Amino acid sequence: MADWQDTLPLWAAAWAAVRGQSSAPEGTGVVTAAAGAHSQPEYILAWPGTGADRAAETVRQRPGAVLTLVTTDAEAALSYAATLGLAPVGQAVLLTAPTEDLNAAPDLPENAELAQAPLELYDLVEISVFDHPVASGRVRIEDGLAVVGSLQAEAPEAGKGFEAAVLAALADEAYVHGADTLYTVVSQDQVAAYTASGWTAAAQVISFRASD
Repeated sequence: MADWQDTLPLWAAAWAAVRGQSSAPEGTGVVTAAAGAHSQPEYILAWPGTGADRAAETVRQRPGAVLTLVTTDAEAALSYAATLGLAPVGQAVLLTAPTEDLNAAPDLPENAELAQAPLELYDLVEISVFDHPVASGRVRIEDGLAVVGSLQAEAPEAGKGFEAAVLAALADEAYVHGADTLYTVVSQDQVAAYTASGWTAAAQVISFRASD
C-alpha cells in the first residue's frame, strides 16, 4: 500500500484544516465540514477501499454532500461513481515531496518581510512588502507529515517568486516540527510547475455529488 493510502486519515484531516474546515475520522477516511450552519459534509476516502459504498449512499441521499475519492485509477473511479448515481464536480491532484528537499531559505527582495503565525487550525506564513501583504500560505502538521495549501499571491509580476518563497517557508516550518513528508492538493494545470520544483504526483482527487 502506498504511503498516501496508509496516512490518508492524517493528511486528509490536515488538508481540511488548511482549507479552514474541521474534520473527524470516518471509517478508513475522514469527514470534513466547513464553518456555517448550512455546510454539507465531505467524505474523503481512498479508492478502491472500504467505506466508499456506504459514503456514496449517504451522499446520494443528502443533497449538497460530497464524496471525494483519492485514487490512482481515475477512469475506474469515475465509472464506479456513475453506477451509484454520482456526478463529478471537481478533479485535482495529490502531490507529495520529502520535506528536506523543499525547505530552502526563502529568497526575498530587500523590501520584503516574512512573518509566521500559529492559528487554531493551521500555521500561517505571510510575506509583506512595505507592510502590505503580497503572498501567504498555510501548513498543518500531523504526526510526521504536513499539508501545505491555500497559497495566494497578489502581485502578478512577482507572484511566482513570492509563492516559491512562501512554499519554502512552509516546508521549513514543517521540517522544524519533525514532518518528513509534505502533501498538497493542486489543480491539474498547476501540476507541471510543482513537479518541476521537486514534487511528485501521487494520486487523483475526484469529488462527486448526487446526480440531478
